[in-house]
This record gives sequence, C-alpha cells and structure tokens, in this order.
Amino acid sequence: MRRLKSTAAALGATTVLILACGLGNATANAAAPARNQTGAARQQAADVCTSTAADSGRTVHGALSRDQVHHQLSALTGPHRAARGYPASGIAGKGPLGDGTSGRGLLTDIHPAQGTSFKEINGSDGSCATQSVSTQLNIQDGSTTIYTPTMYPAGGSCIELVTVYTSAGPSVSAWDWCDSVTFEASVPIDSAFMNTYTDGTSSAYTGRVIKTDAAANSWTAALYNYRTGAWDTLFTQSGQNQSGRNTGWDINELYSQVGSSGQSYACDAMAGQTFESSNITVRINGSWTPAAPDNSDTTYDSPASSFYCPDRTYQMVSAYDHWKAVG
Repeated sequence: MRRLKSTAAALGATTVLILACGLGNATANAAAPARNQTGAARQQAADVCTSTAADSGRTVHGALSRDQVHHQLSALTGPHRAARGYPASGIAGKGPLGDGTSGRGLLTDIHPAQGTSFKEINGSDGSCATQSVSTQLNIQDGSTTIYTPTMYPAGGSCIELVTVYTSAGPSVSAWDWCDSVTFEASVPIDSAFMNTYTDGTSSAYTGRVIKTDAAANSWTAALYNYRTGAWDTLFTQSGQNQSGRNTGWDINELYSQVGSSGQSYACDAMAGQTFESSNITVRINGSWTPAAPDNSDTTYDSPASSFYCPDRTYQMVSAYDHWKAVG
C-alpha cells in the first residue's frame, strides 16, 4: 500500500483488461484529460467487483500452506495479542474491537483505525475493494503490525481479508472469524503477486469476501487475477461467527507502541507510504452497490491523534467508497 504509480500511466497500458485501480498519486501538473482518465480507471476497477467474472476454480497463486501460515503469522500475532491483554483463545485482538492498553512494561500500546464501516443491514452478504499493496514497506520494530487495508463484510462473515505488514514481511492474508480465530491463509506480496493480482502498472489488488452458502454461513475470500480475468480463492470457511457483531469495515488499522519521543514506532515504517482503498463495494441480497451513507459510516474511526504520527494525513476521499492515508 504505498507509493502508487500514476493512474495516467496505468491507462497507457494496453492489456486485455485495463483495470487500473485508480490508486495513484497524480502529478501536480496533471492535465484535465488525465484526471478524467483517472475517474475512468476507477470505474473500470469498480466493474471488477460488480462484474460476473467467473471463479477460476483455482487457489491463489503462491499461497502458503496452512503450516507455513501458522509459522509465519500465528507466532507473531499470538505474543503480540498477549502483550495487549487479549486472550490466548476465543475472541482475539483482530479488527477494531478495542483500544490498546498501557502498561505491561510498555510506554503506550496503541490500536487505532480509520476508514469505512459497514452498517448492519439485513441481507448483507459480501464486500469488495481495490486495496493498495507495497513491496517496499519495511517494518523494523517487532511490536508493530499494520493491517491496512483490511476488509471485513457485514453480515456475520467468517473471513476478514487483510493486507498484513510485520517485521516478517508483507502478505495478503485471511483471518478466520468462525473457527480458529487466527490467520488461516496467506500469500506473500512479492513480484509474482504483483504480476498476477495487480494490473501490472498500479500497486493495488482487488479482493472480495462473499457469502456462498447462507444455511451453513459459508464465506469465501478471493483475489481477482488480472492475468486470467477470473477470481482465485484464498480461503473458505463456514460456521458461527465469533466476532460478536454483524457490522463490518474496510479500514486502516495498526498495532504499535509509542516511544519516549511521543511518536509511534510505526511512523518510520509508514513515512511517505500511501495506504488506500477505493471502489469499496458492498453486496446486499446478492446485489452490489458502492459503499455510501445508506450502508456505511465511520463507526470504527479513532481520532487522527491516536496514531501518534504527526506527519500522517488521512482523508475520506468519497464517502464511503474511497479513503486514503499517507505516512
């Protein structure tokens, strides 16, 4: 999720599916036609979510095995949650479920979030968005975990689709809210990922989580494969949701600590980086519609000061289908 290439450049690419994600930083002297093209690119990316593109029947290319996922993520998130007083089992500290707590030998623990919240609406059965990714973000501090963007549809979903940054590296991962309540699937954000799940010119992927069986409360997280024009499955789960809520979110979320300087240890890693989610779309009774005031709000927003990064900026570009944070 960061320094994203200009969408004007994305529109110059001649691929079968020019589905530019519209998540770039236009140059200050961009002409009006380029701005118009940016809007068109965002619409094309939005069409991915609302299209009838088929499921490929394949798993996400490069996805780790379950054992690898647990080795790389559970070992990191378990102690991380425990340091903040979350239980070792049961409802874990994923999602904007509460603030960090001070003490435990740490100056300050923080767990802020900002972005789009999905309202509890009868028939909510999915969400989709174009999410920024970065292979350049380097986290040195072991206490810092950035979940951004992270998307969880309303309706008691079993899955949260998370862009994860830790000292172990970046990934797009699936958090299981119905059984293990931990990460159960993951794919590293590397050159192979960028070549397959972005359009090749902009640093963003399109992901969705949808209910596939109402009776079993079965949900599937998938990534749009820009090379094949189909959806590849990352994770499927069913059962009873354990998050205790039927609302959802697409947000900028992190866990970190604040040092004696008064700044979060996450600030250095986030400096100059762009985190962005656009084309945020919700599915209600099987029909897709953009996130908007009738289905979304900012329930889970923390004050900007709670990130403890004075240079960080955040804006809701379009309520509520596009937000952007920098630094």
